[in-house]
Amino acid sequence: MWWFRTKRLRVSGAAALIACAFWGCRLAKAPAPPAVQPITMEALHQSGGVPAGWKFSPPRGDAAAGRRAFVDLGCDTCHAVRDERFPALAAGDKRPGPELTGMGSHHPAEYFAESILNPNAVLVDGPGYLGPDGRSIMPAYPDMTLAQLANLVAYLQSLTVDGDATHVHHLIAPAAAGAAAATTPEAAVFLVEVNEVSPQQLKAFDDWFGQSGMDDLKSFTGFVSLQTFVNRTVGQRQLVTVFGFADEAALQDFLTQAQAAAAPPEIRALVRRGKGSVFHSTLLYKAPGLSLP
Repeated sequence: MWWFRTKRLRVSGAAALIACAFWGCRLAKAPAPPAVQPITMEALHQSGGVPAGWKFSPPRGDAAAGRRAFVDLGCDTCHAVRDERFPALAAGDKRPGPELTGMGSHHPAEYFAESILNPNAVLVDGPGYLGPDGRSIMPAYPDMTLAQLANLVAYLQSLTVDGDATHVHHLIAPAAAGAAAATTPEAAVFLVEVNEVSPQQLKAFDDWFGQSGMDDLKSFTGFVSLQTFVNRTVGQRQLVTVFGFADEAALQDFLTQAQAAAAPPEIRALVRRGKGSVFHSTLLYKAPGLSLP
């Protein structure tokens, strides 16, 4: 399913919270950070200068700000992230570093912080990691601020592909005949559908999407993107589906075909003509003054 599917997904928890506030979803509150118990200086010294079981914990950051720092610091010129629209490289240039798609599913926050501050602490034997001298090709960033570091770590943590993500934004690139790589246009019109579904129906959608769903959706001319929001706090779960289209004509064509008898039953179940909402601008934006770190 879109929120479980691996390899091709990008997660944005902040967007999910805003969307669910907009449509009246009820999401479980984020767990509070674990309480830190004070320790005496004597006990600290007796345990070797650090508490028992201690590990470095970077401060909490903002993933959206981290993405901006990722570009501002030039990380995007070295690392690719699938489905991210970073500025294009100059003709002939390649990104020499490892791809970071899904990294948030495989490493804890402190590993990302150390990899940025001290790239040679862990030397990974793989393409894009080591130079001819056997050391990391990752450069140093002496002018990076603490806020940028925390935000970068939060952004890397957000690049998850495994597990039960609350929000998934999945872009479907149209086929480009004769082109070396397809490009995905920005959606200009959005159709929002809200459905109450059971866990069994979610499983059915998951099976469909994994087997033929992507091809079914890509068959609609002008279909650009798919976003899903799932409220997991109740038995009868609320599924908010946002379809993106290149223009109004593509939306109308989709509505007509999606309700035709020949359309896949999963698409007919998601698209209920006359009950969805149509938007002609980007749906979500983050209001920093109304957001917690």
